[in-house]
Amino acid sequence: MGSRIKSDVKKLFEFWCEVKPTRGIDRGSVNRGGGGAAATPAGVIIESFPEGFRDKEVLNGIPSFAFPCDLIRGSVQSYSFVHTTADSKWRFGFCRHDPKTETAMVLITYLPWHDPFLKLLTVLADLKRTDLNEFRTFLSEAYNRGVPDAGGNLTVYYNSGQSHFTFERPLPFQLPSIPENHNLNLYYNFVDPKEMISVFAAMLAERRIIFTSSHLDRLSSCIQAANAFLYPMVWQHIFIPVLPWEFKDYLGAPMPYLIGVPKPVLETVSADELGEVVILNCDTNLLESPFDDVRALPAEIVSQLKKYLSHTQDHIGDRVSKIFLGALVQLIGGYRDAVEFHDTCKTFNREKFIESRPAHLRPFLTKMMELQIFAQFIDDRLKMLNSGLGFSDEFERETVRYAEKMKKRGRNYVFLKHVKDKYYLGKRSVSRVFTKSKF
Repeated sequence: MGSRIKSDVKKLFEFWCEVKPTRGIDRGSVNRGGGGAAATPAGVIIESFPEGFRDKEVLNGIPSFAFPCDLIRGSVQSYSFVHTTADSKWRFGFCRHDPKTETAMVLITYLPWHDPFLKLLTVLADLKRTDLNEFRTFLSEAYNRGVPDAGGNLTVYYNSGQSHFTFERPLPFQLPSIPENHNLNLYYNFVDPKEMISVFAAMLAERRIIFTSSHLDRLSSCIQAANAFLYPMVWQHIFIPVLPWEFKDYLGAPMPYLIGVPKPVLETVSADELGEVVILNCDTNLLESPFDDVRALPAEIVSQLKKYLSHTQDHIGDRVSKIFLGALVQLIGGYRDAVEFHDTCKTFNREKFIESRPAHLRPFLTKMMELQIFAQFIDDRLKMLNSGLGFSDEFERETVRYAEKMKKRGRNYVFLKHVKDKYYLGKRSVSRVFTKSKF
């Protein structure tokens, strides 16, 4: 499946619209399966741009994502949702609710630039309220200007040139930072490190994972931030940051998923319907899980995560992102040691990879190699190597830095590593003998 982000995007956004909710709808009677009477939509698109947009699946789904449940309308709420296309790419929706109006404003784009688009919605809302002609001119210019190059920007002027909005395109593989990244800010502020580590471990086990909150902004931000911590791997399963009531049957899916469920929606689903699922409540900072995925992680990795995440004074910038990236560097950063070079291509030797890793990591990595997220990571890296393209993303740079750090420890490190490997191998052998003797 590979990267879920579309690469050849030509426009900043595909579609803008304003949605009015359907009043008096009984969502308990909604039938999404197609049998019987047609379901009453959660809302109606009353204005849109451009007029030629004809993607029926997106048009039909927008009202449900704009009004996924009964909303608390005390303050402005801005959040994101995701629609997966037929070719498994993610199309992002950004939605803004203002308690001063009964409608919702929605932008649809292939670009995962959460912060610029959430800010853009505020500008659009202000313009639409104060100067409708200026709003239409601004919207049209933003739509037709194209997409800035990586690391570049694009400026759109309004109010007769007296005001402007600048789209700053993030660098490829740029890690989320505090305080710049809205998603990470909310995740960091509302979820403690212990729960972050538990979610991280559950994702590395490809569990069925639910985030829930009464606040859509908090809900979508927390789940998007948690998903970003999986880099350089990409979640290959069902991913729905905000789940509308009409789509709640996804919660019964038997395969792994990462789904943000508004609290009013989750309250309508029984524990029996959910089955074995990991649930993080972003309002109460409580995590429920029938699994012990943190214990399954190598103890050294867990210890380092706890240690570094406890130093809250050091968490400005991309430090938190690098803490989780560092854990993955230790786990899979040595994948190149198992890349074999042939005349026509390069391949990955699974056995060689396990043998090249420290003994205390091998049990976990043996299980990890069965995951789709790891298999896709290897496939993507091999494609880049086989195509002759060089690559140096943040993961590769961190891998080099980690290797240099280990190298500086010199022979003492090699010796200690050798002793540690012998210890773990010996411990495993003793355990095996003990187990056999019991039976």
